[in-house]
Amino acid sequence: MKNKKSIYNKIKTVLFYTVTLFLLAYVAISLFIPEKVINVFGFQVTTISNLTESMRPTIEPGDIILLKRISEDDIKENDVISFYNYARGRNQDNEEVWVKIRIVHRLIEIDDETGAYITQGDNNASIDVINDENGNPTDLTYDQVIGAYVFRLPFVGTIVSGLRNPILVGLLIVNIGIIVLIVKLVKKKDVPEVKEGE
Repeated sequence: MKNKKSIYNKIKTVLFYTVTLFLLAYVAISLFIPEKVINVFGFQVTTISNLTESMRPTIEPGDIILLKRISEDDIKENDVISFYNYARGRNQDNEEVWVKIRIVHRLIEIDDETGAYITQGDNNASIDVINDENGNPTDLTYDQVIGAYVFRLPFVGTIVSGLRNPILVGLLIVNIGIIVLIVKLVKKKDVPEVKEGE
């Protein structure tokens, strides 16, 4: 019985440290390379932009999500998938261009005739318009699919975004410093005085 508990505790400890190290690595990468998608053993980890609420309440803005690669045969209606689309943006010369973006929305229908995927955000009133690199309407096909949604880690992405703000980082450092100072002062008071001759 003790051996089973010991093995169980060791597994829990290893899992805890693995997840913690992974999250720390993700936070570090996200701070310096915010658009990076991390690929691990066929899975992808990315952050949902704080600017989009299209998948609420299934996925909240700022959530970190895990995606898995999925075969075309395994994709079915009602799956939440990540895929590439093109949206209007600006280049360095402030010219309007079509920019490749990642989207995470629900697959609501597969067209019987064309096989095209019809997608929509859970919080959106209309289906997605899919564009090619020139801004022309086109069908969403398996070629544009990045992966299928597995699960989310709430709030972590929001914390990472906050850490990119130098004012918030400064306030965080000041607060940590104050807490450390208070703890040291309290501990100093708790140390009993040693009288001479004792």
